[in-house]
Amino acid sequence: MQPRIAHQPTDRNKARWKAYALFALIGFWLCSGIVGRDPWKPDEPVYIGILQSVLDAISASSGAPAGMSAGSIWRAMVAGQAVDGEITLIHWINAPLASLLSALMPLHEAARVTSMLWAAAGIGSLFAAARRWSGGHISFLAAIIAIGCVGLYDRAHTYVPDITVFAASALALFGCSALAETPRRATVALTGAIVFAFAARSVLGYVAVATPVLLLAWAPVYSLHRVALMRAFLLGTFLCGFWLVAFWLRENAGFTDWMLADFGLTLENRDRFGPTFYLGSLLWYAWPAWPVAIWLVSLRARGFGGGWQRGEVIAPLVFLFCGFTAVSLLTDPRALFTLYLLPPIVLLAAFGVDTLKRTWYALIDWFGILVLGMTSLAIVLIASALYFGWPPMIAERAAEYVPAFTGRAPWLGYGVAMLAFLIWVALIQPAHQHARRAMINWAGCVTFLWVVAQALLIAPANHINSYRGVFAGIDRLWPAQGCVNSIELTTSQAAMLKYHYGRQTLPIDSIDDSSCDFVLMQRYRDEPPRLPADMWTLRSRGNRPGDNHEAFEFYQRSVGSPGQPRPLDSPSNDTQTRTGTAP
Repeated sequence: MQPRIAHQPTDRNKARWKAYALFALIGFWLCSGIVGRDPWKPDEPVYIGILQSVLDAISASSGAPAGMSAGSIWRAMVAGQAVDGEITLIHWINAPLASLLSALMPLHEAARVTSMLWAAAGIGSLFAAARRWSGGHISFLAAIIAIGCVGLYDRAHTYVPDITVFAASALALFGCSALAETPRRATVALTGAIVFAFAARSVLGYVAVATPVLLLAWAPVYSLHRVALMRAFLLGTFLCGFWLVAFWLRENAGFTDWMLADFGLTLENRDRFGPTFYLGSLLWYAWPAWPVAIWLVSLRARGFGGGWQRGEVIAPLVFLFCGFTAVSLLTDPRALFTLYLLPPIVLLAAFGVDTLKRTWYALIDWFGILVLGMTSLAIVLIASALYFGWPPMIAERAAEYVPAFTGRAPWLGYGVAMLAFLIWVALIQPAHQHARRAMINWAGCVTFLWVVAQALLIAPANHINSYRGVFAGIDRLWPAQGCVNSIELTTSQAAMLKYHYGRQTLPIDSIDDSSCDFVLMQRYRDEPPRLPADMWTLRSRGNRPGDNHEAFEFYQRSVGSPGQPRPLDSPSNDTQTRTGTAP
């Protein structure tokens, strides 16, 4: 017995202009947030650094002039230092397009374009999976729910390998949906999903995608397709193993260090308990998909809609369980890994939308319009306070968070925000009310909010989050010859120093290990202690505006101390460079 539904729309006979409008909404969501900002820590700078190292190695191998370090094709490197928990395979895949686009835009923006394409592939796979499982009744809905997930936008528009695992998980679900009609195509999709997940996150990605493929071979609904599932699992495992053998043969030291780093996993000494972290993260990360997914599972468990022993329910549940178990038990809890759980939740929600009660979808609809609309208005007021000093009370408070910001008003951004506002108003105009309309309105509100934020606040956000300004003063003091040691410089910071100014340091644990006449120290809340004044002279001290937790100090060995200092090739030899307020 089906629950009573007042309205059951279908995608099969959707008007062409409506399909174009939904494509445009997804396109706006995908394209916003790619350009206009530097890489921000903690994650994106590291992977930009690895990509830069791979491109430098390719340039060096082809005979083109390379930078200070040729990098490595096989071993993940950042500013000349190995990152043992990462592999370079995904950067091989992204490198050709990123290199081609870097002639038109900065490398970090070109890299984000590859992430945008992976996100598009994932959303397209969810679209196709829902279309096959529903016979055409549900297709756009899965894509709309995906772009409406609040936590996906920020990660999908940065260069991180986890967005590839998101796409691989969605592709694997599409492969499961295609097993009955096109088993060969399904095998190719499942094999590709396993390889892409491994390329992005090595063992963690492989376990998150390959394990559910293996388990589904023994699920009652998929027992008829066991051969295709096992073929995809074995072929994908073989290809991943083939690359590992090549890694071992070509870069034995790097392979050994990767193994000693637990294959990129964290199997012990974790500070937080994974399951509770991810359950809390999903409350906002997967909103509003997760309540609808829970509703769908509860309905099917009670026998409605054909019951729960159907392909469109079994496959997402197995992928969700395996992904949740993998990220909870095999590594440190990180919000990035929640991306692995989104595709199955989105598909379950897509099949549950048409069964929502009116009060539920009305709540989602009005919550999106009112709360996200008011948040967009708050963004406009904050931008006005930063650029024009009005309203004065907001301007005074905003200046505390964005000190020394002097950017000009982004008139183009205001034009984009106004255009987005007009489109948003047209989208949420009263229409035939049903649950699907509520989801479309929600996705439109989320997209509008992000577009307005990117158009108006990207400059002040970049001002306080970018390392470009604070490293500019250090670059002016950099010695013309000789080396620079670094103490407590994180991987993200070393990556940005190399990316923005081409500077590399030699890391040391303490000043006693110094082999250079210059030292760059990253201090966090006055730790580690300052260098002894009788041996080292402070030349520059600064921090990112608005960030009083970290500061960067550049020292030169004092005259008369062991090792004679080399002169700085800069007129500001005896001045201190400051960016923001040092702690």
